[in-house]
Amino acid sequence: MESSQPSFASREVRTRVAVPVEPAAEKPSLIPMDVMEDVEREEQVQSAELEASTSPLPVPDEVPLFTEVEADPEVALFALTQVGLFKNLPVPSLERLARGARQLEIPDGEFLFVEGDEARSFYVVLEGTVEVLRQKDGREVALRHANRGEALGLFGLFSAQLRAASGRAIGDCVVIEVWGERLQELLDRDDVLHSRVLQMHRERLLESFMASRLFGDVDSIARARLIGRFANRSLETNEQVMSPGEVSNLVAVVTHGSLVLEERARPGEQPRTFEVTPGQFLVITGAMSGVPSRLRIYAPEFATLSVLSHRDLNELLGDYPALRTLPQRLPAHANQLDRHVFCGTIGVPGL
Repeated sequence: MESSQPSFASREVRTRVAVPVEPAAEKPSLIPMDVMEDVEREEQVQSAELEASTSPLPVPDEVPLFTEVEADPEVALFALTQVGLFKNLPVPSLERLARGARQLEIPDGEFLFVEGDEARSFYVVLEGTVEVLRQKDGREVALRHANRGEALGLFGLFSAQLRAASGRAIGDCVVIEVWGERLQELLDRDDVLHSRVLQMHRERLLESFMASRLFGDVDSIARARLIGRFANRSLETNEQVMSPGEVSNLVAVVTHGSLVLEERARPGEQPRTFEVTPGQFLVITGAMSGVPSRLRIYAPEFATLSVLSHRDLNELLGDYPALRTLPQRLPAHANQLDRHVFCGTIGVPGL
């Protein structure tokens, strides 16, 4: 750590992301077990219906069937300049990032990496296309295609260090593999890049949240508008998000730190508390029925959120009636902490 006290802006940056990050300590889920079991059963039924036409995902050979050589420094540098995250960075910084990079040639149909693999690097597509897919109920589900100039695997470096999906070549592909340690060194030096990585992290969490079954009745245009209305909010130690008696709507995703929800204690008893941690969401719908909150919600230490405010949510409710049924869907997908306060887990974002 630096010996001097960092500024507020730098403190947010330096405490948000390290690459790679050690897996977070496992905490008890806030979602009741019976709800989780019901959701899993429902997902299995719908998965079988929606993916009946897909073929089983083959298990790749243990020995990679692709060619791996040390990348030409100029080729690696060129590949990095094509990635939006690294655009306009100083050439010396990109040269340091490219040190030790590998060039991989993957034949058509072969796997570059497999879901669940340890993540210690990221990839940039130099030629061809890599299909990103997940295995679900023994079948493959295609997520997206990564083409020339696109990066893969960045999120896995600071998301439990595991691949959240598999990458398979469509046609013969060439990619550049860059080590996570090099990225960490660059992040430690460059505040601009660090801010970009933080923003990417928040955007991926929001995309995963809006892609969840909670918003299954909301069309893609409305989802995009919802994501665009979320704002980043920083909370100082003990700063409150809501007080008992307040009437409000709120949708928030915790991106760093945590929130504590504290129920007013009865005489002679300790207050009951809940904790909402990174990668979890908090939804409050009290204003939809005019019911005041009974909880104090605050940050026990510095925290950051992506927040859809009461005003923005109300405007979107007028434009998209499907959002008005959110209170009815929440009990099936989240833990009810108070009359109109819900919390749930987003799940692991894609690559």
